[in-house]
Amino acid sequence: MVMLISHPHKNLYCHLYNTYKIGNYIFKQKRLSFKAFSAEVIEEIVKISLLSHDLGKAMLYFQEYMYDIESNKPKIRHKDSDLKNHGLISGLLAFVVARKMIKDDMAAFLVYMAVSKHHGNYDNISDYLSRPSSKKEISILKEQFESIDLNELQKLTDDIGLEFKFSDYSFEKFLSDIDYLGDIEFLYSIEQKLVGLESYLLLNLVFSILIFSDKLEAIFHSEGMHIDEYLKSIGKKIKIDHNIVEDYKSSLNKNANTSRLREEVYQDVLESVKNIDLSKKILSINLPTGSGKTLTALKCGLVLRQRMEEEKGIHSKIIYILPFTSVIEQNYDVFADVIKSEDNNVLLKHHHMSERFFKSDDGTIYDGSIGEHLVETWESEIVVSTFVQFLHSILTNKNRQLKKFHNIANSIIILDEVQNVPYKYWGLIKEMLISLGEYLNCRFILMTATMPLIFDEEAGEIFELAKRKEKYFKMFNRVQIDASLLREPMNLNDFKYLLYKDINEYKDKSFLIVVNTIKSSIEIYRYLYEEFGEQNDVIYLSTNIIPKERIERINSIKESKSRKIIVSTQMVEAGVDIDIDRVYRDFGPMDSINQTAGRCNREGEDEKGFVTLVLLKDENNKDRDYYKYIYDDILMESTIKAIDGKNLIEEKDIHELSYLYFNNLKKYSSRNDSVLLLELISKMNYRDAFEDKEKNKHIFEIIPQSFKTVDVFIEIDDEASNVWRQMEEIKYIKDRFVRKRELNRIKKDVYQYVVSIPETIVKKHINPEEHGLSRISFEMLDNVYDENTGFIREEINDYIF
Repeated sequence: MVMLISHPHKNLYCHLYNTYKIGNYIFKQKRLSFKAFSAEVIEEIVKISLLSHDLGKAMLYFQEYMYDIESNKPKIRHKDSDLKNHGLISGLLAFVVARKMIKDDMAAFLVYMAVSKHHGNYDNISDYLSRPSSKKEISILKEQFESIDLNELQKLTDDIGLEFKFSDYSFEKFLSDIDYLGDIEFLYSIEQKLVGLESYLLLNLVFSILIFSDKLEAIFHSEGMHIDEYLKSIGKKIKIDHNIVEDYKSSLNKNANTSRLREEVYQDVLESVKNIDLSKKILSINLPTGSGKTLTALKCGLVLRQRMEEEKGIHSKIIYILPFTSVIEQNYDVFADVIKSEDNNVLLKHHHMSERFFKSDDGTIYDGSIGEHLVETWESEIVVSTFVQFLHSILTNKNRQLKKFHNIANSIIILDEVQNVPYKYWGLIKEMLISLGEYLNCRFILMTATMPLIFDEEAGEIFELAKRKEKYFKMFNRVQIDASLLREPMNLNDFKYLLYKDINEYKDKSFLIVVNTIKSSIEIYRYLYEEFGEQNDVIYLSTNIIPKERIERINSIKESKSRKIIVSTQMVEAGVDIDIDRVYRDFGPMDSINQTAGRCNREGEDEKGFVTLVLLKDENNKDRDYYKYIYDDILMESTIKAIDGKNLIEEKDIHELSYLYFNNLKKYSSRNDSVLLLELISKMNYRDAFEDKEKNKHIFEIIPQSFKTVDVFIEIDDEASNVWRQMEEIKYIKDRFVRKRELNRIKKDVYQYVVSIPETIVKKHINPEEHGLSRISFEMLDNVYDENTGFIREEINDYIF
């Protein structure tokens, strides 16, 4: 028989051995604390998974299929045949090898689960236990097995170090061995031992190492590169001196009084992290808005990372998680200035719009498939990403999302604005973070001004790094919140009059008006622009305008010295670093009110900032409160209880009010959502836990959405026209891998011009193009897109924010 190959022009032995080299290198760096299996058994599970994951490719059907591709033949044998599919038979062969080598049936089953699905997504555990039993399944398996040259397979397994006698192995013996998967005693053992979050995390780790290594080896081969480049360059450990934070802080020029307070906070937290018992895995930084939490957290991460290396021998990545894509760029830019590096193996940003190229500190640039793989798997010392990316990597059955899981192990994960985790998932998140800390030696820093009660500080479940936080919440008293107007609902005309009166009265003050819906924000903006636009900067901000324009407007707000009147939706709460004198906020949840107040008098000038809360009603819809279009009733009920009877709220009181708010939410946090997901995950029922096939979405939603949206490209200028033209040219590229690479190359540029619009509205204007984006051409702009307020919405019931 000719040489066994795994890919065109690639020896199967080389692929398996190189995959093992990569995966073993990764595994050896990890410090794990699993209890269900010994360290030696886990090492064998990883080794056998890596070395055996493509054994099924030895069958004739796959080899003929691959040689036809390699020879570029016009007709490819077995192209549409199930006989060439190698995942299941590879998994079953790996199972029988692992049973012999490890002599632990549970460990062998984990190998089987990982290998059989290494090109797909995890199923429920019952799908693996129902071994091939139908006549069709057994017939296919028989044909596949009997097409394997067992002598060649024996040479292969001998060469790569798998101890199994294949040369005289019959199909009947093979069928008998895998029949054990349905044995009653085995099923009982599985139910007893492979349960709980420990087994779930172990399987995810093994799977992640396997699919990362398999994909990387194949990609490097396709690009004519060798995996030693990864082992020498990308995979190396890089030290980062934590003193760089002090160097950066010394360059900042801020209000002297506020800087003094921030420095006191900084030193308090730093003292804690320098002396903390490293057995504590769940930490918190609960401090007021504007107290310098971002730099403080980065410093903590770097100090903790150094201590972990020196005292525990654990090399930790720092993973900085934010709630929204819109603030990643801002935080990434700060970190790049602090670290003085944008080398991606040092500092990496990752979200759905990120560029997919990867620059190493030795100057090597990886683009195309390699760049995409390295970015999406977080191959960096410091990663800045989103809650969605992080939580959908630990709570998922998806191959693509799990391939970064191994890089979460041993990491220091900073969860910024953690109050954005929906309260119905608090129980799930609590158990998952505890387990990640216990078994994968992760450390977590939960950071916010309004700390949700996911963990009980008094019970010792979480350790607060800001020892004098009560003092700081009293010291940072820069703002007053007027809640007296909440007693009587106010229509938009009454609100316009209030704004008109106050803007005229406080002529030297800047204003920020935050409302709950795009529809109401546009109406308020148009009124204020007409009344005050000639003498003032009247600026509109919402997700209704393209990201490029939003960024430009936020930058102009920061840089402009003139008086500003800003109208926005809740998007301004998400870490937008602006400083305003007077803020007006339509009623929302307690944490949203606090976040909005955090945009007011941020630098602590002598005169306090002023926040006015109003309760806006929609006269066009039976006087319905606008907040009811957006927010959960339980969130609002908890807010009302927290501030009931308050007229004037000082910033120093917000900490106590937030506790009351979250304490009420805690009553609802043990609802069925968390309990059901934990039960399904613990029983290894991946598909039931994470797939909602009826709605075609991930069951675990960080940001729930009750309506369908469509991404719309706005051809607003010549640059947008050029980007669209490039996209149109790319879609005619025949090679799908090249096409995907080229689309990834311009993805960031494309999404600078994209807004998400309710599907019902878009259908009335435009049809989606072949590449999934709808387009508003330059010629259509006047009818569909307003240069000030964005997409023109005609629907009276369109309340999307």
